[in-house]
Amino acid sequence: MKKLNLIFLFFPLFILAQQQVVVKGTVLDEENKQLLPGVTILEKGTKNGAITDFDGFFEINTKLGATLSISYLGMKTQEIVVESETLKIYLQTNLDQLDEVVVSVGYFDVSKKDLSGSISQVTTEKLEQNRTSSVEQLLQGQISGVVISDSSEPGGGTGISIRGTNSLLGGTQPLYVVDGIPIDPLTDAEGNTGGGQAQNSIAFLNPNDIDKIEVLKDAAATAIYGARGANGVIIITTKSADTSNGKDSFTVNIDSSVNEVIDFIDVLDGPQFESYMNQRALNQLYVNISNPDLYGSGAFDGSQALDPAVYTELSGYALPYPETTGVSNNWQDITYRMAYSNAYNLSYTGGNRKNNIFTSLGIQNQEGVISNTNNRRITSNTNIRRKMFNDKVDLIIKTNIAHNSGNASSVANGEIFQQRGVVSQALRFQPIFDLLSPGEDDDAYADLNENQLVSNPYTLATLVQDHKKSVNFGQALALITKIKPKVTWTVKGFYNLQRSNRDTYYPTSTTRGRRNNGEASQSYLQNEKMYGETSFRYRNRFGKHRIDAILVGTVEQNKIRAQFNKAFGFGSDATSYYTFESATDILVPISQFRDFGLLSGLARIGYNYDQKYYVDINARVDASSKFAKNNKSAIFPSIALAWAASEEDFLMNSNTISNLRFRLSYGKTGSNPIAPYQSLALMTPIRYNFNDELVTGYYESNLANDDLTWETTDQANFGIDLGLFNSKVNLTIDAYHKTTKNLLQNVTLPASNGFVSIVDNFGEIENKGIEFALNAELINSNDFDWNVSGNISFNRNKLLKLNSNLDFQLGPSVGFSQANPIVFQEGQPLGIFWGAQTDGIYENWDEAIASGIDGATPGEIKYVNNHVDLDVNGDPLPVQQINFDDYVQIGDPNPDFTAAITNNFIFKNWDLSFLITGQKGGDIFWVDSWGLYGNQQSTNVLQASFNDSWTAPLSVDSSTGTVVYDPSVGQMTGVQHPAPLTDAGQRALASDRQVFDGSFIRLKNLNLGYTLNMQKGRSLRLYLSGNNLLTWTKYPGYDPEIQSYNKDPQRRGVDFGSYPGTRRYTLGLRFNY
Repeated sequence: MKKLNLIFLFFPLFILAQQQVVVKGTVLDEENKQLLPGVTILEKGTKNGAITDFDGFFEINTKLGATLSISYLGMKTQEIVVESETLKIYLQTNLDQLDEVVVSVGYFDVSKKDLSGSISQVTTEKLEQNRTSSVEQLLQGQISGVVISDSSEPGGGTGISIRGTNSLLGGTQPLYVVDGIPIDPLTDAEGNTGGGQAQNSIAFLNPNDIDKIEVLKDAAATAIYGARGANGVIIITTKSADTSNGKDSFTVNIDSSVNEVIDFIDVLDGPQFESYMNQRALNQLYVNISNPDLYGSGAFDGSQALDPAVYTELSGYALPYPETTGVSNNWQDITYRMAYSNAYNLSYTGGNRKNNIFTSLGIQNQEGVISNTNNRRITSNTNIRRKMFNDKVDLIIKTNIAHNSGNASSVANGEIFQQRGVVSQALRFQPIFDLLSPGEDDDAYADLNENQLVSNPYTLATLVQDHKKSVNFGQALALITKIKPKVTWTVKGFYNLQRSNRDTYYPTSTTRGRRNNGEASQSYLQNEKMYGETSFRYRNRFGKHRIDAILVGTVEQNKIRAQFNKAFGFGSDATSYYTFESATDILVPISQFRDFGLLSGLARIGYNYDQKYYVDINARVDASSKFAKNNKSAIFPSIALAWAASEEDFLMNSNTISNLRFRLSYGKTGSNPIAPYQSLALMTPIRYNFNDELVTGYYESNLANDDLTWETTDQANFGIDLGLFNSKVNLTIDAYHKTTKNLLQNVTLPASNGFVSIVDNFGEIENKGIEFALNAELINSNDFDWNVSGNISFNRNKLLKLNSNLDFQLGPSVGFSQANPIVFQEGQPLGIFWGAQTDGIYENWDEAIASGIDGATPGEIKYVNNHVDLDVNGDPLPVQQINFDDYVQIGDPNPDFTAAITNNFIFKNWDLSFLITGQKGGDIFWVDSWGLYGNQQSTNVLQASFNDSWTAPLSVDSSTGTVVYDPSVGQMTGVQHPAPLTDAGQRALASDRQVFDGSFIRLKNLNLGYTLNMQKGRSLRLYLSGNNLLTWTKYPGYDPEIQSYNKDPQRRGVDFGSYPGTRRYTLGLRFNY
C-alpha cells in the first residue's frame, strides 16, 4: 500500500518532467550585467542545444526538470535545472581562462582559444597608454614580427613590415581592414619633386576611436584575404556603444604636446668652419708642393726651405680667412623649432540594446619641428546599431569623415650636391652666412657654392609652399539576421571617396623659383570605391563536435582620377599657385583615368573535437581586372591544425601548466601590386613638330604581356602557446617560412627591343624566422599590480632567384644620378648595400703611388682594389681604376632582430607604464655623410670629421703671413677621415664610409597617470607622457628609426635628408561622464 501511495505521489512529478516546453532566456555577465552573444546552451546528456544571439537571447526545446549546461569563453560553465519557461542566467568570469578573448579576423570573430593561426591582439587598454597622433604608432613594440619605420613629419607616412619583405614593387605595407571592410590607403597627389614624404596611409582614423587592433601574420590567418594578404593584415575595430546599462556617456580627451629634435648633429660653427677653410687651402698647398710628379726629386719633404722661387704656389699665398667674419650660425637652430600640438576629442555613447550609438569628433593641430610644417586633422566617426523587425534584424551604420591639411617640408632631395632639401641644407649650409636681408638674393651665397645659386635652409622651409589636403568619406551599412537558429546571414555595403589635393610654389626668392621666375604645380588624386559583401555563417555543436563554417562573397570597384599641372614664369609671387593664367609657360596637363575591380569568394570551415583537436580549412578565389584574360583569377587555400594538449587528461589537473597548445599551418596568399592595364599594349600621346606645326601623335609605350600573373607567397607556420600558473605567465612561440614566387618587376629590355622595360614575373624571395612573445602578471594585489610583457623577433631574408638572364639587379639611384648603392643579388639578403671597400687614408705620396690607383694622393681615401684591371695581353695596367668591378657588399638593411619590453604598474589610483624598444643590426646608408664626412667642398662638415682628418704639417705665421713647416700641427697617420682639399680626388663613390650600424635601444614611451573616481561611474584621469625620451645608438644621423623611403622596398635603410626624429612631451586628461 505504501509503494502504491509513493507511485501516486511522484506520478505528477514524472509527468511534469516529461512535459516538453520552449524555454526562453537571456545570459548576462554577472560583473557588468552585459548581455552575452555566442553562449552555448546544451541539454546535458543529449545533443540538443542552442546559442545566444547578438542580444544574449536564446530559445531551446527541452523539458522541465532537464539540466542545461551553459558555457562561454572566459566564463565559468554553469549547470541549472529547468524549473520554468523563462530563465535569466548570470555567468561569472573564469580567472583560469583570462586569455580566452574574442579575436576578429575580419569577416568574423572567433575565440582566441579556438585559433589555429598566428594572430596578435592589442586592446584599447594598451592603446590608450601610448598617446600618439597616428594609428600605426600605437603598434610600436607591441607585437612580435612587426617592424615600424616611423616618420616625425606632421601627417607623415609610417612604414610597416610584417615578417620581412616579400615584394619589390608591392612594398611592405599590410592590408588594412577597418570594421570588417578592406580599406585603400590614403595616397598623396603628385608633387613637384622635392616635396614632403608620403602622408599617413590611414590618416582618416582617430587613434582615440580605436577599440582593438589585430595583426594577422601567418597564411592560415591571412589567406582569407587571398590576393592582398601576402604582407600581412591589420584589422582595426573602432569603438561602439556599450549597451549593457542603457546610460548616456561622454568622454573628453585633451592632449597638449611639445616636440623637439631628439639631438642636433655636431657640425662646425663659424670659427671652426673658417679654420676648416684655411686648413683646406694649406692641405692642398702641401699636396701640390710635395708631389713628385710636379717637382721630381725636389718635391718638398720637410728638409727644404719653403722658397716661393722653387715652389711657385707660395708666391702671393694667403689664407681665405686670415681674419674671422664674426658670423657663427647653426642653421639647425635657425630652421628647427620647438613645436606645439593640441588634440581635442569628444565622444558620446548611449542607447539600449535595441538602439544605440557611438559618435566622436576629433580635432588635432600639429606643428612640425621644421619651421612652417604643420598638419590639421578633423575626424568624425559614428557607429549606430538598431534592432528591427521584432529584433530579428540588426542594422549597423558606420560613417567616417576626415579632413587633413597642412604644409609639408621640402625634405626630399635631388642630387646630393644640388637640389638639397631643408634637412640636408641645414647640415651642409655654411655657418658664416647670415639670413638674407630685404632686397638680397641667393647671389650672396654663390662664392662658397661653386658659383651656384643655393637657398639657405630657412628660406626653403618658410617660403616654399607645399600644401597638402585630403578628404576621406566612408559610409558602411550592414544587415545581420539569423535566417535559422544556427545560420547567420550578413550583407554589407560600403562607399568610400578619397581625394587628395597638392599645390606647390617656389617663389623667386628661392633659387629654384628665381631660375624659373616662379614655379608652381597643381594636382589632385581621387579614388572612388564601391564595396559589397554577403556571407552565411553556420555554427553548431553535436556532442563533442563543433563546427563553424562561413561562405563569403565580395565585389569591389575602384575608379581613380588624377591630374597634374605645372607652370613657370609668374609676374608676381603674390598669386603663387592660384593663377596659372598669369604664367608665361604652362606645361601640358597630365591626366590619368584608371578603373579596376576585384571579385572574390571565400569558403572556410572550422572544426574542433572536444575543444582539443582543431582543423581550419580556407579556400579563397580572387579575380582581378589588372591581369590578362588567362590569368585573371587565382585560388589561395590554407589549412591549419591545432592541438590543445592542456585539455588532455595527463595535463588537465596540472598546477603548473594551465594552457599548452600546438599550432601548425600552411597556406598561400597573393599580391597584385601593379597599376591597371600593365598586361596590355598601351598608347601614349606625344606632341612634336611636323612641317613647322605642332601636332599630336601616339606611340606604343607599354609592351603587352599576356602571361602577367599574381605574386604568390607560400607560408608555413608552427606555433606553441604556453600558459603557466593559472595563466599568470603566457609564452607564445612562432616559427615560419615564407617563399614568394613570380615577383612582379620592371624588367629592363635590350635597346634593340624598342622598349625600356616591361612588367613581368621573375624572381623568388625567402623569409624565415622565429618570434617570441611573453606576458607575465608578476604581482596582483588589492593595491598594487605589476605586469610585464616583451617580444623578440628574428627574420632572415634572401633573394633566391632574380630572372633567367641576371644574377643581380641594381636598385634605384640614391644621391647621384649614377650612384646605385643598392643591389638585389641572388643568394643575398634583399636590397644589400654594394660599394667600394676602404682601408683608411693615404699618409704620404710614397703610399699613394705604390697603390697604383688613379687619383691616389696623400689625404685621400684608400680604396681597396679588389679587381685588377688588365691590358689586352692580360698584364695588370699601370694605373688601376676603382669601379663597379671592385665593389663588395658593404651593408645589409635587414636587422638581425628587433625586441621590445613593456612594464605596467598600478598602485591604487596611480598608473605607470614604460616601453623600451630595440634593434640589433639593420645598416643605414646615410647619403648626407658623403658631404659631411667627405671634407671635399666648401660646405659645412661634421666636427668629428674635421677634427680627425688628415692635416698637413704647415701653418701660417700670423705676424708675417708666411707659410712655415710645422710638424707639430701635422696629422698624417692614424686618421679616420680624408684631408679637406680644394681639389679633392675620387670621394663620390658609394663606399663603406656611408654605411652605419642602425642598432639602437630606446625608451620609446613613458606614461604616468592618476585616476580620480567619482560618483555614478564618473572618472578623471590626468597623465604625463613622453616619447623617444632616451636613445642609445652609434648611428651619427638624427634617428636610426627614421628612413627616407619607409614605404619603398627597393630603398630600405636609406637616410637622405629625412625629417629629423623628435622627442615629445604630452600633458593630458581624460574625463568620463
